[in-house]
Amino acid sequence: MVETQRARRGHEFLPASLARTIPKLYATENIPLDDKIVHAHYFGGPYDAYITELAEDGVEAFGYTKLTSYPDGEWGYIDLSELEEHKGGLVIIERDCYWKPERFADAMARLYQRDGRA
Repeated sequence: MVETQRARRGHEFLPASLARTIPKLYATENIPLDDKIVHAHYFGGPYDAYITELAEDGVEAFGYTKLTSYPDGEWGYIDLSELEEHKGGLVIIERDCYWKPERFADAMARLYQRDGRA
């Protein structure tokens, strides 16, 4: 994937070392959604994407996306090249460089507790 926003973002969008740790598409399809491991988190403005699976080419991913709060999000396929290229004015999509893999349900519970919504 060509990184168009690397200079603005200041970090690699999908490092090869991270891509190697994410299960391939469909590898976790028998795991309940709450138990899927979120391997990467991308964010920008009100947008968040939590990645649980990744295609061989590193462009298509599967995960959970939301624009506001947890109940408003949805699971589905995510085009990472579109996210990387996003040029929404001052807001770009960044990778959470401090993200540690964790169960989806645990990640949401932690985020809600932090935001005072629990």
